[in-house]
Formats: sequence, structure tokens, C-alpha cells
Amino acid sequence: MTPVAGSPAGRHPDRQRRLRTSLLIAAAVAVGYALGSGCSWLLFHASAVGAVFFPPAGVTFGALVLAHRRHWPWILAAAGATELGIDLWQGLDPLTAAGFVVTNVAEPLVGATLLRQLRPQRIDLTRYRDALAFLLCGVVAGPLVGAVIGASTSALAMRSSWWEALGQFWAGDGLAVLTLGAALVGLDSLRGRLLAGQLTRGGATLAATGALTTIGFWPREVPLAYLPVPVLLAVGFRGRVATVGAAGFVMAFTANLLSAAGHGPWSGLAGQPRLEAASLQVYLAVVVLGAWALAIAVAERDRAQAESRREVAARRRLQTLQDVTAGLATAATSDQMVRVLVDRGVGLVADHGAVAIVDAAGAQLRTWTTSAVPEQLAVRFSELPLTEAGRLPVVDAVRTGQPIRLPNLAAVTARYPAVAQTQAQTGTRSLLVVPVRVGDRCLGALAFSFHRDDAITPEIASIAQTLAELAGQAVDRAERYEAEHAAAHQLQRALLPQISTDLPGVTAAVCYRPAERGRDVGGDWYDVFELPGNRVGIAVGDVVGHGLASAITMGRLQQSLRSVAQTGATPVEVLEALDLACHTIDGADFATVGYAEYSPTDRLLTYACAGHLPPLLVADGVGRYLTEARSLPLRLTSQARTQAQLTVPEPAMLVWYSDGLVERRDQVIDAGLDRLRRAAAGLSGTEPQIWCDRLIEAMADDRVIVDDTVVACVRLGGLPGDAANAPVLRLTLTSPADLSTARRALRDWSAGHELSPDQVDALLATCNEALINSLEHAYHGRATGPVALQVMLLDRRQVRIEVTDRGHWRGHSYNGSERGRGLDLINRMARRLVLDLSGGGTRVTITLPGR
Repeated sequence: MTPVAGSPAGRHPDRQRRLRTSLLIAAAVAVGYALGSGCSWLLFHASAVGAVFFPPAGVTFGALVLAHRRHWPWILAAAGATELGIDLWQGLDPLTAAGFVVTNVAEPLVGATLLRQLRPQRIDLTRYRDALAFLLCGVVAGPLVGAVIGASTSALAMRSSWWEALGQFWAGDGLAVLTLGAALVGLDSLRGRLLAGQLTRGGATLAATGALTTIGFWPREVPLAYLPVPVLLAVGFRGRVATVGAAGFVMAFTANLLSAAGHGPWSGLAGQPRLEAASLQVYLAVVVLGAWALAIAVAERDRAQAESRREVAARRRLQTLQDVTAGLATAATSDQMVRVLVDRGVGLVADHGAVAIVDAAGAQLRTWTTSAVPEQLAVRFSELPLTEAGRLPVVDAVRTGQPIRLPNLAAVTARYPAVAQTQAQTGTRSLLVVPVRVGDRCLGALAFSFHRDDAITPEIASIAQTLAELAGQAVDRAERYEAEHAAAHQLQRALLPQISTDLPGVTAAVCYRPAERGRDVGGDWYDVFELPGNRVGIAVGDVVGHGLASAITMGRLQQSLRSVAQTGATPVEVLEALDLACHTIDGADFATVGYAEYSPTDRLLTYACAGHLPPLLVADGVGRYLTEARSLPLRLTSQARTQAQLTVPEPAMLVWYSDGLVERRDQVIDAGLDRLRRAAAGLSGTEPQIWCDRLIEAMADDRVIVDDTVVACVRLGGLPGDAANAPVLRLTLTSPADLSTARRALRDWSAGHELSPDQVDALLATCNEALINSLEHAYHGRATGPVALQVMLLDRRQVRIEVTDRGHWRGHSYNGSERGRGLDLINRMARRLVLDLSGGGTRVTITLPGR
């Protein structure tokens, strides 16, 4: 039958345990009392009237103060029995021995009872109130009661002076309590914190005290009794009351022993033994009290400093919670959230630590450590399988969902040997791991490591739990954010075009890197596409804002630009068309666009910028920005937009980009443009993809990219191979009479190059209309000038026609006439028609479709 708690059978083991404890305490007191009393009788001549120092008084009083009241009868019985036995052994009569037993039982009982009445809680001798109560009760009141009884016993049994015996008893017992009793009570406050180094230093201090006291109290003539005083003061300066008491006991024991043997400065008072005893004990008491007072003052100072540090730490932790809360509120992604927790949370609360988050597959923990953790350990524990239960505390905390608290190194070593193996590198002595939860889901854990035992206070545990709750909300929010934005990025990637590898005369590559901070979907876009007539369109743009709406806007702008460009519109006409399109495309207002058209046949680049940064042209290791033809962003200007042209040298690389590549918050944009120019000028080779990668790497400069970045690198060359050697027909006409000759030449050229009948008809019709317009309208009112005709067969059997004159067409001269509709006829038959009017002449470029 199992004993019920509270029943006699259930209480029996508790009574046995208490009995065993009481017997052990009584035995220890008896041994200590016997040793002290024996020294007093044999070494200090307690039976005479010489120097008296009674260590048992400190033993008994210290035992009563430290023990529970239920053990007091056993302690007093052990002390009384030991005193009685020693007194009888020394030849005292039973009545006198009984008087001394009462003396040495009543004295500690009175002192301990009064002390417990004044200070019922645990005694801390480094505090003024506790020290004062100890002195009043243990050193003054208790020994005074004992001295009265002992003096009365001595006066009756030995016919000695009562007052002299009173002083003798009081001085000897009070000094014992002041030294040995204080050492025992002071050691109690250090239990659980004594280390091998502290014990070694304490032993060395006691040895030095004994040696210096021996040296100081040996000679009779030379006053060296002060030699041990600096040792006690040095101990006091370290705030060690227990060590002060122990050192004071060693000093008192040695000094009384030597004085009793006739050594030291007090040996000169051998003829006045009572004066010798009183003055020696007073001297020793003053030295010990001085060191004790110094120790208390230092301890109070240390406590004040510690309290100040605690207040600072509390304010810092409060600030930490505020900073973490603010940081997590703005952290959109898991990486951002983790950095906030590592840098502002765990790293400020603990000496070092880690944040562990379960990966998307739910099979591993990804960990991020604070900067105090050695890099090799951070790499080693960066990914932890969740299957390794029992090996690491963060894994167990995630698997069980329960916090793990290991208050000291022994607990850490016993439960997690893998962590103990790294203790030398991290200094971990106590560890707290708190799971990160949202509802029933455990998303990870926070690990807090400390360099000292018992560092996990309730305040730290509360802060850790608060951080874990904040982290759980942030991780859950980040997961939802990242899932939504992953879909948005997929849409954005789908909207951005694929660059063809079969573009006439150019090779192109584009790097697009979304912003790392927040990973917002941006509005940066690009396009490189083929135009009619062996031309290539190059576009880069940036829509204001971020998010899914911006991605949709940039997709619509990109499609609008390509559609307009495919009609044969020039760059300036494309931008003007986009100005109009902004009325129907939400969010397109204030967007920036850069657009260029490249003709590899004549290596002519035509470009225009609507608020966008200028393109960079790199040739022969020299980079220059094309800064002409610039205007305000879309819908922000009422001025006519312009375009610029230049002939591109061979070879050349065009670099066009968005502002995310060159803008930095701490720099003016000119500095970024200059860095880009230098980086591009230092590149070589003809592979655009390599240029893109190198420029992104050079401009990122290991910084977090805070804005979307687009870099388009286009190698501008001539027509490749056969296209560069394409058949060309060139004619010069000076009057309409030359038209018949031109038609015959066109027929012969077409027949020699196997053009289809439909192509021949379209070629003749378009050339005829274009030549008549130039001959009749370009030189109106002046002598007819030359009109140049150039016909070229392009790839895919396309035909390109250029009609150039040096005159100036009359405005509206052909309105309403049959011939005035010639350009409309050409536009319907051609794949592309470009009319370039300038002060130096007119050029009509026509591209006919292939078969």
C-alpha cells in the first residue's frame, strides 16, 4: 500500500531525513567546538587569567544562524555536551563545568534569537543593517549574557574578580563571533558561487595573514603587529566579508597563540595578564572591524554600481523591445525580420545567440547567429536538420514547442554535449531557448546564450518570450508577404520580354535585378526588338512606384512602345505617342522612357529620352554619355520632344540602365554616373552578357539594392556577312525625264535577284511615287537638283529603298491632288516608311516586306 501524504507512514521518510540532517549538523558542531575549545585550553591557557580567545563561541553562533530552528536543540546539545566533556577532562568540578555549559549554550542562543528577531530573512553581512544587527546581537548581546554567566561561575568557583572575568569572557567570545562567526555566516552567502580560483585565492590570503601575523607578533622589541593589517584591508577592499572574517580569525588565533607563548608586543604585559588579554582582543577587534567596514562600503558601492547597471540594462532592454517592434513592423521579408531580431534583439539581450527559422519545406532550421559567434561556428550550424532531436537545444525547442532553460554549464554539458563541445569558443555557461510560435505552429526559435551561470533572470526570460511573440507575428507576416510577392514577381517576369538572339547587326543582353529591401515589385522595364528594314529598337523605362499596379503599368507601356515603333515611328514620335497613351494607362504619368533606333546598314543611332538617364556609348575604351535629345518624363511637358542622331564607330557597346544602378542615398547622382562610366570603360570584349554581369557587380559594391535595377548592354555592329554585302542599286535622277531609265534599271535589278512579281510591282510603284515627290516638291521654284535612289536587298528578301534630295518640300503642296496621295500609297504598300525632313534635304526610307 502506498503511503498517503500527511499520514504517519508518509511522514516517516521526512522525519528520518530531518533526523539525519540534525545529527550531521550536531556532529559537525561538536567537532568544531571540540577543536576550538581544545585550542583555548591547551594553547591559550583558558584556565589561567592570560590571553583568552574562545573559537567555539563563533562555531556555535554561526551554526545557529545558518541552521533552521528545528536543528537548534541538536546544535545546543552538541555544544553543551562537548563543553561538559572538555571541562571535566580539564579537571573542573561538575558544578563549575555545568556553569560553563550554561554559559556557552545561553550565549549563542540569546545572540541568534535576537538576530533572527531583528533580521528574520537570510543574513547578508555586506549590508549595513545586517552587519549592525550581527554585531549588536552576536558580538555584543550574546557574549555579554555569556560573560555574565561565565563571570559569575568563575567568581563562585575560582574566587576570581567578577568584573575582570566579565571582560575576559566578553572579549574572547565576542572576538570569536566577530571573526569565525562572521566567516561562517559570510560563506553562506557565497554558496553555489565558489570556484576553484576563488578557493585558491582565499587560501593564499589566509596563509599570508598567518605568516605576516607570525612575523609581526614574534619579536618582542620591534613593533610589527601591523603587518597583517594591509592584508585584511586589501581583502576588505574587494568586498569579501567572509574572507575578512576568516583572515581575522587566522590573525586572532595566531596572535593569541604567540602572545600566550610569550612573543610579540603584548608579552611586555605578562605581569598584567588581564590588561594583556583585554588590549590584545580590542586591537584585533578594531583591525577586523575596520576591514569589515571597508568591505561593506565596497560591497555597497558595488551594489550601487550593479543597480545602476541593471537600470541601464533595463532601459536598454526596453529600448531593445521598442527598436525590435519598430524594426519588425517595417520588415517585409524573412531576411529583414531575421536581421532585426539578430542585431537589435538577441544580440543586445544575451552575450551571443541565434535566430532559427524553419525552412519552407519544413525539414531544416536556417540559423543566423550574432556577430559574437565565431564565423566557423556560424557556418557550421547555419542549417540544422529537424531530425536530430536531442542534439541541439534549438531543434528540441522547435520540435516540442517548449522553452529550454539551462541555468549553468553543468546543465548545458549534461543535456547537450554538442553545445558543450563549443563552449571553449563561445564561452556559453547558461542558455535559454524560446520557441517562435503562431497559434499551433512552431516557426522557429530564439537562442540566448550567456557567459555566466544563473544569468537567466525572470526579467530576461520575460523579454525573451516577448521577442519570440513579436518574431512569430513577423515571421507569419513575412511568409504571407513573400508568397504574394513571389506571384507578383512571376507576373513581372512574364511581362518583361525575352531578347531575341537573332537581331540584325546587334547582340544584346539585359540584367534585371529586383530590389532586395522589401522585394517590392518594381516598375523598371526594358525591351530590345527588331524593327522593319533591318533596324533594332532599344527601350528602357521606369514607372513611378512599386507593387503589382506598377508592374501592370510598365507592361502596358512596354507593349505600347513596341506597337508604335513597329509602325515605323521615329524615337521622337514614339515618345509623343506614349504621351497620348498615358491618358488610358493608369499609373503611367511621370514615367521615364529612353528609346533608341539603330540602323546597322549605315550604323546610325537615333535616340530620345523622356526624363530617363542618358545612355552610355563605349568605344575604344572610352565611354561618353549621349546627353542630347532630353526632355521631361511622360505627360510633364508641353514642349515638342526632340531626337538626336550619331554614326556609331566600330566596335561600340551601348549601355542603358535604370536609376537603381547609379543612385545612392548618400551620394549625388553624378558620382554614380561617373562610377558607371569608369567601370564600363574598363571592360573589354564583345559579349553583352558579360558586360551586364560585370557592371551589376561593380555598381552594387556589396550594398543592399534598394531599388529595381535594369542594365541593357547592346553591341552595335554592322550587318553581318551576307547582309553587309547585299546587292545595291544606286541611281541619280536630275529631272522627271530620268524616271523611265530608273524603272528599266529597277526591272533589270529585280530580275537579276529573283524578286517575286508582287515584290517587283511594289518596288516600281513605291520608287516611282517617292522619286516624283522629290523631283517635283523638293526643288519647287528652283532649278531641279539631284535625287539619289538606293535600293538594297536585305535578309529575309526584304527590300530597302532610300530616296534622298537636297531641297525643301512645300508644305501642303500636294493636298487634294492625286499625286499628293503618293505617300499614303507608299505607306500602305511598305512595311515601314520613315520621312526625315531637315534643312539640308529630305530622305524617304521605305522597307518592303519579303516573300
